[in-house]
Amino acid sequence: MNVKDNQRTRLSKKMFQNAILELMEEKGGVEKISVRELCERAELNRSTFYAHYAEPREVLAEAEEDVLAETAEHIKKIGAQKKGGGKEFVSSFLRYIRENDKVFRVLLVTAADPAFKSRFIQISLLSLFEHMQLTMEEEKQQYIYSYLLNGSFGVITQWIRSDYAAAVPELVDLLFTLNGSALSEVAK
Repeated sequence: MNVKDNQRTRLSKKMFQNAILELMEEKGGVEKISVRELCERAELNRSTFYAHYAEPREVLAEAEEDVLAETAEHIKKIGAQKKGGGKEFVSSFLRYIRENDKVFRVLLVTAADPAFKSRFIQISLLSLFEHMQLTMEEEKQQYIYSYLLNGSFGVITQWIRSDYAAAVPELVDLLFTLNGSALSEVAK
């Protein structure tokens, strides 16, 4: 396969991914999307679709994997910068979510899939907390992380639902206050 075919394949797949996100935003779930609708929205033919996928769920799965990989790469990049501390780290992550609103709104709010949510939390939020190098009792660690991760995820998804009503610094302060209170209770 030559470079042109690889570029064409990547472009076709990206067009299908964009189309499925648009349709999910409108319809609320992948199970309501037909191959015909997906091809029409992507402006590609069915033979192109079937050359890469068997059903729309495969397009969604590929889009989710791409989002998770890009998110992990962004977190790795901001973690490597080592400037500004934990608040700057979280601020950069929140700005990344806001800049990629459509993808995160669809995958985390509109058509939230529990499996994707779980993987998103593991890849992104757990990395954020690990970057902050929290120290806690070993036997309580899994409970504390679960509380912090799910609580932070809830705050972030509410922020998306509210169309980013709070400014990033305000949301960062809220997350640090809420999580700091939880951690201080455990540290007693």
